[in-house]
Amino acid sequence: MKYLGMLFLIPMFASAAHCFIWDYPDTDYVYEPEIGMTIDDTYWLRQSLSALGHTYVMDTTLPSDISPYQVFFAMCGWYDC
Repeated sequence: MKYLGMLFLIPMFASAAHCFIWDYPDTDYVYEPEIGMTIDDTYWLRQSLSALGHTYVMDTTLPSDISPYQVFFAMCGWYDC
């Protein structure tokens, strides 16, 4: 439920988009009580894309050519105070 706002963006590319997820190299993990396990900052995005039938590639380095991808997500970690 925390990332419900992000799901409203998904219908804009509802035709099985091929996405690139750039996961900033400093991976931060938190415990998610809703599912009972430790997750990274891309977990809910990956789950949403897969459930909606989209394909994605995830990497910690930016590709030199992003033209094969219809959508680009830049995940920069959790907001920590």
